[in-house]
This record gives sequence, structure tokens and C-alpha cells, in this order.
Amino acid sequence: LVDRGYSGLTTKEVAARAGFSNGALVHHYATKADLVVAGTAYVYDEAVRRSQTSVKTAAARRDPVGTFISDCFRVYFEWPFLAALEVMVVARTDPALAAQIHPVIRRYRDLTNEVWLAVFRRSGFKGDDAIFALNITLNLVRGMALNSLWARDMKFYRWLLRKWTELIRRDVGSLVPRTS
Repeated sequence: LVDRGYSGLTTKEVAARAGFSNGALVHHYATKADLVVAGTAYVYDEAVRRSQTSVKTAAARRDPVGTFISDCFRVYFEWPFLAALEVMVVARTDPALAAQIHPVIRRYRDLTNEVWLAVFRRSGFKGDDAIFALNITLNLVRGMALNSLWARDMKFYRWLLRKWTELIRRDVGSLVPRTS
């Protein structure tokens, strides 16, 4: 999927790379869409497990926004996002694929938001401020991930995110505990 895009992906090549017969693959995944949706679900389930581990760290308690950004980087600046993006672009005009993939992406986002919102609230964010900080930060990182497809300037992205974290601390006041 990452190498060839959705349109270039064939179940025959996937079976060969995985060391399975095409028949064995088709037995479990009747269509390319079924295979891609299952693979995407697997990758995002792993991302949820990583988030659930990250939120339990001292770093998350000390710097929830910074740790959330690190968690987002592991998803959006690595191949899982590129693979999901391939599928989402196709799903935009393929209602059958959209019906399969949207619940997978929604589940990932809901579970991840749930654990990170709890961290933000425990660290002092009040009411809608936690929702705002999480979502604006998420969309900032995702936008950078999209931008990185043609302008991979990690030093600049990290600088922007440090500045963003400083803005939250300064302008939202007590919402984010200051680190020493």
C-alpha cells in the first residue's frame, strides 16, 4: 500500500510478499478493500495500545501536550498515516470502501482522544479547553504530516510545535502545568 498506493496494490503481490498462496489470502480477505481495512485496523489498534502506554508515563503527567505531540508523531510521521491516507483518498469517492474504513478511523480517533483527554484534564485543563487543546494540536501535527510529503523539514516542524506548546502555556494560563 505504501509502495504502490491503493490503485497499484494487488492481493496477489501481498500474498507473495507475505509468503501465502493467493487462495489462502482470498480465503481470509475476499477483496482488496477487506484486506486493506483489516490491515489499517491492525495498525491503528497498535497505535491505540501505544497511546494507552504513553498516557501512563511521568512525561505525560509532567508535559501532556508535549507527550501527546510525540504520540501523534509516531502515527502521523511514519508509514501508518501514509497508508491510511492512501485509503482515505480512495474512500472519498468509493462509498463501499468508505463504509468499511470510516468506522476503523473513527474507533482509533475516539479511543485515542478518550485516553489523552483524561490526561489533559488530570493535568489541569478545564471543560472544553482540553478538547480544544487536543484537537488543535492533533490537526496541527496532521497538517505538518501532510506537508512533509513534499517538504520534510523536521527541524522546522519541531520548532513550530515547541512554539505551539509555549503559546498554550502562556495564553491559556493554568491549563498546562509549567515544567521545570
